[in-house]
Amino acid sequence: MTCFNIGTIAFIILTYLIGSIPSGVIYSQMRHQRDVRNYGSGGTGATNIGRNFGFRAAVIVAFCDALKGFIPVLLAQHFFNEPGVIMATMLAAVIGHAYPIFANFKGGKIVATSMGAFLAYDYKIAILVILAFFIILYLTSIVSLSSMLSYTLIACYYVWTSPILVVRIGFILLWLFVLYRHKDNIQRLRQGQEPSIRWGLRKDSK
Repeated sequence: MTCFNIGTIAFIILTYLIGSIPSGVIYSQMRHQRDVRNYGSGGTGATNIGRNFGFRAAVIVAFCDALKGFIPVLLAQHFFNEPGVIMATMLAAVIGHAYPIFANFKGGKIVATSMGAFLAYDYKIAILVILAFFIILYLTSIVSLSSMLSYTLIACYYVWTSPILVVRIGFILLWLFVLYRHKDNIQRLRQGQEPSIRWGLRKDSK
C-alpha cells in the first residue's frame, strides 16, 4: 500500500513548485531581454527557445528543465522508495512545468522535464529512449513527432514489463499528458504543417 502522509504530500507540492520554475522565461529575459512566451508557439520549453534563440539556448534550457524532474524523483527514491510517491513526484514535476504557478500557468510541452524524471527513475532504459528520440529526430527533423513516439515506447515498455500497477498507471498518465500537451502539434502533423527543426543552421540571437 502506497503511503501518502503529510511528509510525502508536502514533498509532492514542493516538486510542483520546483517544476514551476520557468527556466525558458528566466533565460530569455536574462540573456536576450525578451520573454519567450511572446514569440513562436508561446511555449517556455527548449523547442520554442531553440527556434527563437538558437541551439545553444535550447540545450541550456533543456538541461535546466530536465533537472526539475531529475532531482525530485531522485530524492523521492532515496527518502520514500514508494512506487506511488515516485510516480506522483514525476507527474507533479511535469504538471509544474506545463502549468507553472510562477509564469501565469503557461509552460512547455514537458518533454525535457519528464525525461529528466525518467533518467532518475530508470537511467538505463531512459538512455535507450533518448537514443531512439534522436534517431527519430534525425530521420524526421520534427521534435513533436520524435517526442510522442519516444513516450509511446516508454509507456508500452512499462505497461508490458512492470508488475506494479501504480507504475503502469503512472506511465500511461505521463504518456497521455505528453499527447495532450502536443494536441496542436498532432493537428499540424495531420495537415502536413508541423515545422521541422533547423537549430544547427542558426546562431544565437543577441
